[in-house]
Formats: sequence, C-alpha cells, structure tokens
Amino acid sequence: MEPRNILAIDFGTTNTYFSKCPADQISPIGVDFGTGRDGLPTAILYRGQREPLVGEPALHEYGEASPQERAGYRLHTQFKPDIVASEEAAQAATEFLRCVVLQAQRQHIALDPVQYDVIFGVPSEAQAEFRDKLSQIAKTAGYGDVRLMDEPKGALLHHLWHKDFSPQEARRGILVIDFGGGTCDFAFLQSLQVSHSWGDMELGGRLFDDLFFQWFVEQNPGALQDMEKAGDTYYVHSYLCREVKEFFSLTMARDRSEKVSKSVGRYGSLRGMDWPSFLDRARKYRPSPTFVRHLEGMGLRVAEDGGQRTEDGRPNRLESAIRNPQSAIDLIDWFRTTLSHGLAEQAIDTSTISRVILAGGSSQWPFVADVVADTLGVERSRLMRSDRPYAVIAQGLSILPALQKTFNESREGLRHDLPRFCRTQVRPLVEKVTDSYVAGVAADMTTELFDKIIRPILEEFRHKGGSVKDLRDSISSQVKANEAKLTEIIEGRMRTLRLGLPGELNELLREWFGLYGLSVGDKPLEEAQQTGTGQDLIPPSTPDLYGSIMETVGWFVVALAATAGAAISGGGGLHLLAAGPVGWVIGGVLVAVAAFLAVRYGTARARELADTWNAPPWVARSILTAARIARMRTDFQTRLEKTLRHETATLQGELESRIRTITETQIESLSEITQL
Repeated sequence: MEPRNILAIDFGTTNTYFSKCPADQISPIGVDFGTGRDGLPTAILYRGQREPLVGEPALHEYGEASPQERAGYRLHTQFKPDIVASEEAAQAATEFLRCVVLQAQRQHIALDPVQYDVIFGVPSEAQAEFRDKLSQIAKTAGYGDVRLMDEPKGALLHHLWHKDFSPQEARRGILVIDFGGGTCDFAFLQSLQVSHSWGDMELGGRLFDDLFFQWFVEQNPGALQDMEKAGDTYYVHSYLCREVKEFFSLTMARDRSEKVSKSVGRYGSLRGMDWPSFLDRARKYRPSPTFVRHLEGMGLRVAEDGGQRTEDGRPNRLESAIRNPQSAIDLIDWFRTTLSHGLAEQAIDTSTISRVILAGGSSQWPFVADVVADTLGVERSRLMRSDRPYAVIAQGLSILPALQKTFNESREGLRHDLPRFCRTQVRPLVEKVTDSYVAGVAADMTTELFDKIIRPILEEFRHKGGSVKDLRDSISSQVKANEAKLTEIIEGRMRTLRLGLPGELNELLREWFGLYGLSVGDKPLEEAQQTGTGQDLIPPSTPDLYGSIMETVGWFVVALAATAGAAISGGGGLHLLAAGPVGWVIGGVLVAVAAFLAVRYGTARARELADTWNAPPWVARSILTAARIARMRTDFQTRLEKTLRHETATLQGELESRIRTITETQIESLSEITQL
C-alpha cells in the first residue's frame, strides 16, 4: 500500500497554517486560501442560519457589516488556548476546522483530509488534556485520527531544510522559542528529540492585544461606549488592536526611535506610540474588563485564594491579576522568568545551545531578542528568525514523514554496505597508514640508532681497533643512555598516527555517508565515540615497538660474545654474515679476530682471547670499509621495518575491527536531520 501524502496543520491562536508534502519527497508547499500568503486568520463568523465564514472572509464580512447586520452575527477569534476550559471555544475550533475544508473545496483547492495523513502541531508543554481535546476536535471536524507532533520540531526542520544552520549544530542543541498569540513555548532539542520543554500557556500575544486596546481607549475616551453600542468591542479588541500591535512591533524591530500612529477602524486612532511608552505599559499591565469578560465567557474560573497555581507551584499571574486588579503584571519579566526558570530547573548548560530559533508572531517583539541574548549570555548572531515565522512550524512538520522514509532507506543501505566498505576501503586505508607509520619509525630509529650511536662506535673501532667486548659494551651503554630519546621518537610517531588515521578515516566516512545523502559532520568517528563506545580509535595497548627495536639491538650486542667461539671453529662468522646488518658487524669482526688468534695462539687459546683481545686497526679496517658500513645501514633499516611490520599486523586487525564497531554505532545514532 502506497503511503499517503501529508497534511500538516499549525492550529494557532491568531493564524492557522496548512502545509502539504508528498510522502516520498521533501517538497512542502503552504496552502494559500486566496490571500496571496500561506494560512488564514483563526476566526469564525456565525451568521444566523447561514453557513459560517472563516479566515479573512469572516473578518472582512464583520468589519464591513452594518450595525443592524452585526446584531445577528457572532465573531469568534483566539479560541485555541481555551478549548479545554470552554465548550464554546472547542465548538468554535471544530467548526472553524470543518469550514476551512469546505471553503477550500469551493475554491477548488485540493485539501480533503481524508486523502492525507494529517499531522497537528502542539506546544511542547501542552498537557495530555489539551492534546486529547485537540485530537477529538480534529476528528469531529473530519480530519480523522490525526498525529500530534511537538511544534518545535517543525521549526527546527524548517530551518534545517533551508540550510540556516548545520545538522551538527542541531545535534549539539537548539533552543526553540515559539511565542505566539496564545502561548509561550520553550523547547531544547538535540538532534530531533525534545530533551526539555517548558513554558506558559497563558503568556501570549493576546495579552499585548489587550495592552494596545487599553492604550487606544485611553486616547479615545468615547470610543469604548461607541464600540459597545455598535457591538464592536470584541472585534476591535481581538482584531483591529492586534493589527495596531503588529504594525507597532514591526516598526520597533526596524527602529526603536520611531513614533507610530495607526487608525483603529472608524473609532479613532492611536497616535504617538513609542518604545519607552510601550515598555512602561508592558511592565504595569493589568487585564482590561473587556478582556476579563471574554476570558470568563470562555470558561475561565478564578480561584478563591486569589489565583490558581501552575504545575511547578508558582502563582498563575493572569488569574492573580484578574482577582486582584491592583496587582500589575510585568509582561517582559514574565517572559524573562519563564525562560530563566526553565533553564535552571531543567539544568540546561547554555554553552550547549548552538542556535536559538524564534518562531511565532510575538517573537518579532524586539524585547524577545534582548531578553534571550541577555539570559543566555550569547551573541545575537546565534539567534535566528525566519522571514515567515508564522509558517515555519506547519511546513517543517509536513516534511518529517518523507524525511523519515528516506532516512530509514538510507540507514538500511548503509548497514548492508558496511562489510564491503570495510573490506575494500577501510582495510586498504588502515594498511597504508600503518605501513607509512612503520616506515617512519624505522627511518627515525635508523637515524638515531645507527647514524648517531652505532656508526660512530664502528668508525672509532675501525680506526683504533679494540676488543669485541669493548665494542659490545660501548654500543650497549650508549643505547641505554639514549633510551628516553628513543622512546620519545616512538611516542611522537604514535601521536602522529593517532591524529592522522582518524582524519583520513573521517574523510572516507563522510564520502561514504554522502553517497547515501547523509551529512555526518566533519568528525563522524569522534561523534560516534562520544555517543556510543566512548573508546579511542587507537587503544592504549598498542604494540611494544620500542621493545622490538631493543631486542634487535640487544641481539646484536649479545651475539658479539656468544658467537666468538663458533666463529673461530669455522663457519660461525659466515652464518652471521647472512643474518643482516648485525651479522655483518659481528661476522666481519669475528672472522678476522679468529683467523689471527688461531694462527698465533692455537685454537683453544684463541677461544679464550677472542672476546677481550684488542684487534689492531688494520684488522678492523680490512673488514669495516666505508661501503660495507653503508650497506649495514640499509640492511639495518630493512630489518627494523620487517620487525615492526610484524608487530603492527595485529594492530591493523584491531583497528579495522574498532572502526567497524564505531561505524555501526554512528549508523545507529544517525537521525533524520542528517539528510538536511
């Protein structure tokens, strides 16, 4: 069965937005109901026996109606926050959603919920009662069994889809602030999961609508009586004064030094509005009797003790102010304390917040950015708001199912391809890097051991002569004296390997994940280790390369004495000559010594004197020619490489196994956002 296309809905207090998206493509499109922009006002106009109007037609019809016509009209807006407490609000929401579909079909807009999988956004802090009520309303309105999804996810996905920041920043942490007409919702997301959410369902733009309504009435003393006489009070309060508020906030966002004037229908105008006056009113806000009557009409019941309490035990500010008219509310401080208390209670480290997304119409208030930047202690450059903050949630939510589908297909492809990837790409890379490492160690050790320690001793023996014992002891003591330096060379090379191998593997992994349309950041190995195994790529128990090198040198020194007798007996020196650089030295010297001593003292005595006899310079020079010493150096480095490569063979296997484990962890920890 083919998956159905998606219809995502951001049912808002002020406006509602619809976005459609194919089930198998990330190509959302907002629904325009004929106004030239996405969405429509959340408003319904009842007209007696006639069919209700919704959106712009409802507001226009009411605004243009005569007083006689309005007597038979009933306009409802801003009912979303009250759907749990008020049956009237719930009924208005149901009728609104039902009429939107009817209106769309008459405009020949493809918007039949039966043909779609329907998603409704909800604030993260919305409780089960609100979620259940919204699901019930949607089903009654003809949208079927809808999926509810946290609105902040939609905002996050919208910005990721538009490449406003990277998936890596999203994985680290994004704070989404959805400040709309009827709610203030904070959510901290990591990857695509809401780690913490908090907010206040009472704090919202409609309180600022009321502020401007009171400001207007103060400037126009006779307007309230005229409104009430014409039955326009609710319309002016919830719609016309909201338009004034939005015009003022947009102007202040551009320039807070401006003064603003705006007409309010036929009842007058608000003149000389400026930012200091607004701040003064916002800090001393009291709900107007008009607003209180509306809230009570929607089912608000004020507690007898002066105010209900929120779930965290703090007083409900709005109800406290209604109960105690002399108790003013500082709206800006309400926003600030809601943000700061949530950060503290959730123990969110602000340094993990890569970006702050401002969504919702009220997020355009300049004080929002001021408070957020000050509270979080972040640069304003880390705050972002879409050029269409109202529509980001619906559009973001609509792409999620298609995103999940393609993501699941991509992840299964990665899992299936992992063995081949390790065999044909990881293994050759590990071999190349470790071989380069071995060659580097052998070259460094040849320089330090042969060129700086062994060669000078051989040259001195060549020119001055001496005993095998002195040659052996001199090499042994000089190597021991330089042990710390030799160890540092190996450790330095290992540090280079620890840095270099992950870098090349990260590039390899990025390219491989990219073939499946996934972005995994600059350092996928490190991220996988942090989220999964927690282990280093190269384990501490690396091969004992220093021990292997010292065994080679030790064999060289010990063999000087151990094979003296065999050399004099005949053949021992020849065996050593075939054994590489150490054999060249031992064999050459001992053959010369053995030949001389056997002639002069006899075989038995020669065995006793071989180790301590001081060979004359001519004997040493005849064997240790400059050309032979040069060949010794080449053979010495070759022998070291062979020894070290044998030791690192096990390391290569361990590295490949670890890389596979870490990559499997990375695949499992991927989220849908890696496709954006």
